[in-house]
Amino acid sequence: MADATKTDATRIITCFPERMEMIAGGAVLQVRNRYGSARYSVSDSTLSWIKREDSIPADAKAMLPQAVSPDGKWACYIKKTDAATGKLYLRNMSTLEDFLLNDRCDFDFDEIPAKWAGDGSVFVYEKGGCLYFGDPKAIYQKVQMDEDFRKIGEGSINCVSWASSKYLIYINRDLIYKISAKELYTRALYSQMVGIGIVIGRLPLGFDGRKDKFWVNPLINQIVTINANSVISSYRVNGTASSYLTSVYSKPFKAISGSPVDYDVFFCGDGSQILWVNLISLEDGKRNSTVYRLSSELKELNRVENASRPLLSPDGRKIVFASQKMAYIYDLGTWLELGRLPGEHVYSYVWASPQLLYVGGESTVREWKLAANNRFPNEGRVLFLSAVGSAFWKPNAENIVCAQSATNKATFYYFDAFKNIWQASADDSRTSFEYMKKAEVSVYAVQNAHYRVYTGLTDNKLFENALYIRNFSGNGTSYALYPETVKPSDERKKLALIFDALDSADGLTHILAVLADYNIKATFFLNGEFIRRYPQECKQIIESGHDCASMYFSVADLTEKGFVIDEEFIRRGLARNEDEFYAATGRELSLLWHAPFYKATKPIKEAGEASGYKYIEAGRLALDSYTLEKSADGNKWYLGAKDLVKLYVDSAEPNMVIPINVGVTEGTRTDYLYEKLSLLIGDFLDLGYEFTLVRNIK
Repeated sequence: MADATKTDATRIITCFPERMEMIAGGAVLQVRNRYGSARYSVSDSTLSWIKREDSIPADAKAMLPQAVSPDGKWACYIKKTDAATGKLYLRNMSTLEDFLLNDRCDFDFDEIPAKWAGDGSVFVYEKGGCLYFGDPKAIYQKVQMDEDFRKIGEGSINCVSWASSKYLIYINRDLIYKISAKELYTRALYSQMVGIGIVIGRLPLGFDGRKDKFWVNPLINQIVTINANSVISSYRVNGTASSYLTSVYSKPFKAISGSPVDYDVFFCGDGSQILWVNLISLEDGKRNSTVYRLSSELKELNRVENASRPLLSPDGRKIVFASQKMAYIYDLGTWLELGRLPGEHVYSYVWASPQLLYVGGESTVREWKLAANNRFPNEGRVLFLSAVGSAFWKPNAENIVCAQSATNKATFYYFDAFKNIWQASADDSRTSFEYMKKAEVSVYAVQNAHYRVYTGLTDNKLFENALYIRNFSGNGTSYALYPETVKPSDERKKLALIFDALDSADGLTHILAVLADYNIKATFFLNGEFIRRYPQECKQIIESGHDCASMYFSVADLTEKGFVIDEEFIRRGLARNEDEFYAATGRELSLLWHAPFYKATKPIKEAGEASGYKYIEAGRLALDSYTLEKSADGNKWYLGAKDLVKLYVDSAEPNMVIPINVGVTEGTRTDYLYEKLSLLIGDFLDLGYEFTLVRNIK
């Protein structure tokens, strides 16, 4: 809503639920989006903005996650400081006061290196390769013990999990520790004498906190691990320090239908577990999820297309997820549907209690409450609107805005200016709206005796149009309601990602998942060895909508002595790669190529050109193939994944091409650039870059 006399007097009257959290002990629903943060008070049904952008955030940065305590009083979040790092803070959600926990931690758009106990009284966080605990009340009362005396041990945040409010489980290599929340201070102080916790068993395989994950049930008698994103293991905890856990199930996950992206595990009362696996289909490249019951065997329960991540209810008995413009709630133990909420695409949801859920969709934010029959009804109470299809002034009522639902054209709402929320209209707003359209008086919605409001063209490439106000008084002037929308701007800077698949597919599933999340298309250069080893994965790449080009038919260094390289040799090698790719996918390779390891002489490039191929130069930035062994020789410059991200972002320039290896088969790296792909993409989007195929780079 805007004041036509002032270009800066605007008010947001819809609130899009990009992310939501429950705070203040469940009394307040926090909604965050690119315009800022708003809070909905459950007690008095009012919505208020606590932070808001002054202009339209056309170049808005990605929404960052928050690890909110279960009681909603505290939150941990990262404030980004450069391309790959940030500062970890603890925030008081009432006063918005921040306390610095770690002045240099790895930045991530999806995860926070902190985990809260079930009652919000204590949390664990990662810092410098070690784990520490903190008491939020003690921190803000300034009586918190020095950090050196709050150390749990070495490891990443994946090495710990809260079994309940009372106990923390910590895995150090193969040993599993149970730590009482009440004894954290005592054990940390005297860890050299009494140990950090009680050892309750050993894992048959060592646990790598960088790549592995684990889940533990509240009774601490079951543990499920995922090793290297592929091996699923379920164990019984015997409680004996020196003995290995009893294996109930342990096998590599192999789904004919797709490649696993990630997993979630939930524990049932009967001793079984629910395993949720997000997959990318090998046949068509689409995202889907498969649900299994895990006990002594793996039994499939359900398949869901393009589902959102499931969220467990506070009592641990139900989960919610969304798919195909529908939100679903299932009973965890029986895997029976308890309710579905149709009507619109769902972007976020949060449990307020085991009986109450808030669902944020493309049109509305709704309250969804358990009914007397222990089922959730097929409709929810609308709290406020996320977006509208059209808006108009209510006939015969001064200054009351009505809106037509963006998803249900038969539903209308009116705006409560005092509470800043929308209420379903009790009168026949539909009839009034249809009358206005038929009588062709809707022009009065954009014109009166003093002003006319209209949309016009703009030279700003970030906007499709601009909203103008025409003032009839005096000489008559027109001006943009939002001045930033008419500020001239250049074309967006372009950038291309290329992925080199030589003979390893280790990072392919993660790469495809991240590219799909950001809706980015890229070019994959496939070597003949990769095509022969991974024909299904080649089809997965092409069906995901990406461009596939050639990296020759063998992994040989074409510049090494001993090879007689002539035009016919290159022609035959490129042709063989084409034929093998067609046999695997039924599709043709694009006429782009580069030699293995980017090593090619001028005659080699000319031979490829004679075959109709364009050579892609990107070797100077192919730094993620450098290994520790090569670095030890003194000939290669080794950089870790986050340092590579920082290097590329700091040296960003238009029409840049960044090569990323799908996998490195020889040598050792501590991490891989593809693991930081989401961070790399997010950083360049923040800089205003647009991703394109390498064929479009000048």
